Amino acid sequence: MSSIHRIIRTSAVALGAAAVAAFAIAPAAQAGTNSSFIGQFSKIKTIASTVPHNGDVNPYGVAVVPSSVGSLVKGDVLVSNFNNAKNLQGTGTTIVQVSPGGQRTVFAHIRRSNLPGPCPGGVGLTTALGILPGGWVVVGSLPTTNGMSATAKAGCLLVINNQGQVAETIAGHGINGPWDMATVSGGSLAALFVSNVLNGTVAAGGATVP
Repeated sequence: MSSIHRIIRTSAVALGAAAVAAFAIAPAAQAGTNSSFIGQFSKIKTIASTVPHNGDVNPYGVAVVPSSVGSLVKGDVLVSNFNNAKNLQGTGTTIVQVSPGGQRTVFAHIRRSNLPGPCPGGVGLTTALGILPGGWVVVGSLPTTNGMSATAKAGCLLVINNQGQVAETIAGHGINGPWDMATVSGGSLAALFVSNVLNGTVAAGGATVP
């Protein structure tokens, strides 16, 4: 466990929104005349591709970097990829960092063989992505072997330092296919509210997926 943060593990309905690719949206000329928030935007400009050197696709989690520390740059956006180059779900292993100017770098490339702790099934990064004080990044893993839900395993939460290296894993204790996450930080404590997608599945006969 990190000496900077103690992580309180709990389960709840996640508050995070669905992830999207890195886009800049310009307001329409008639901004303010539409009653909906999204309705005031009409122009979409692509800033950068979120596909890194290994070909990972399907950007899921997004988080804006609040302050510069280590490899993290304030104002950049972290994006976790859920699929690999073959477009198989639950096999993505990269988190990319995109600047407002369109520069893309790989913040973390997570390999199962290098994990410091258990993560049942391996690595398949989800939309559960958050940044804690000090630049600690937490991302969910819901791995599959062939992109199909029938092979999905319980996975884990991966705690990554500000240099993009996995410092520890959080597995078991209610973590069962972590799909989304909201975080609250205060002082030296951080609370993670995690939603799971593998509890009571048909494949497991209503039981928890191992």
